[in-house]
Amino acid sequence: MGVAKVEIFGEKYTLRADTETEHIQKVAQYVDGKFSEVAKSSPTLSTSKMAILTSLNIADELIRLEGDKDSLEHLILSKIGELISLVEQEIEAVP
Repeated sequence: MGVAKVEIFGEKYTLRADTETEHIQKVAQYVDGKFSEVAKSSPTLSTSKMAILTSLNIADELIRLEGDKDSLEHLILSKIGELISLVEQEIEAVP
């Protein structure tokens, strides 16, 4: 179990998770960066609204990446199927 003291958008937190401390810090840095992006593009929003927009942006990114992963998995499986067919054809062609 990891414990890390982190700072996100100027607020300090002590986070505990079932992962390594370095991973917790990396996640917190990522969230802080995304929060800063929202603050830069929408500086007049309240902190709570920035947090919601940051959460939505991260969720959108996650869903898009999951879709990309699914597409790549489908492509890989298709290519594996093609390779298996080619190998089987070559095996059948051997006298």
